[in-house]
Amino acid sequence: MVKFKDIQLEDKTIFDSYFEARPYENSEFTFTNLFIWRLSYNFQYAIIHDHLCILGKYRNLYPCAFTPLSIGAPDYEKVLPILADKLRQEGYPLVLKAVTQDKKEEIEASLPGKIIFREDRNNHDYVYLSKDLIELKGNKFRQKRNHINKFLKSYEYQYEEMNDSNLDECINTELKWVSKHNGDISVMEEKRAIWEAFTNFHALKVTGGVIRINGSVQAFTLGELLNPDMAVIHIEKANTEYSGSFNMINHLFVKNAWSDVTYINREEDMGLPGLRKAKQSYNPVKMVKKYIGFYND
Repeated sequence: MVKFKDIQLEDKTIFDSYFEARPYENSEFTFTNLFIWRLSYNFQYAIIHDHLCILGKYRNLYPCAFTPLSIGAPDYEKVLPILADKLRQEGYPLVLKAVTQDKKEEIEASLPGKIIFREDRNNHDYVYLSKDLIELKGNKFRQKRNHINKFLKSYEYQYEEMNDSNLDECINTELKWVSKHNGDISVMEEKRAIWEAFTNFHALKVTGGVIRINGSVQAFTLGELLNPDMAVIHIEKANTEYSGSFNMINHLFVKNAWSDVTYINREEDMGLPGLRKAKQSYNPVKMVKKYIGFYND
């Protein structure tokens, strides 16, 4: 009987050993992402035949699994039937989420005709050139430059690296913003994820940036390396009462923290029209396509 366990902070070394074995580009494959959202998504894991297998169940939906990860060559033919059997015993089919194009092709080659895939557009990751986000050159970034220039003319600000001197204030600022949206389940879930990230900031080994306006925190962001040539942005929050604050924290964080990597992954848009428009407006150079796989038993 395969037994899955809840994700704990001390499991980071296990997860990192699998994530660092090869350069993944999808934003789900960092320990930080799984840890800070573990309660909302009920993430659990097990090691099956040396493969890291992760299950999640969001709210009242059916459980899903991520692509099993291996340090050596993957053996989906051995691992996926075991996952399918476990879920079948609980009354569910095996559904794979966040399967990237390369993993889809590997699984199809290993288990031909066994899993049916469909594209999951709402969960494609947006990937940008860090150079573009820093320089904002050309007509395609004209509007972004205008927002930043207006910000610079309108406000006295300071940019700071996120550290022990401002973490508590970032938490208090987030709590104040969230208090305006009491009762919104999605906002409460995000609040919990941000709380987990900030209170475990050092253990997670993440990097953050903060903007103060008139001495008070009005924007903050947090991310980490996803692979040696790509950073992922997990959190970005700004007070929209200060026009251009989102543009400014985006620009300054990449400039100060990630100028030495080629790509910035800003995660998915979840099918939200406003978020999709915002992410497209930064001119991604590529999308990390993802698929949902349905195990055909």
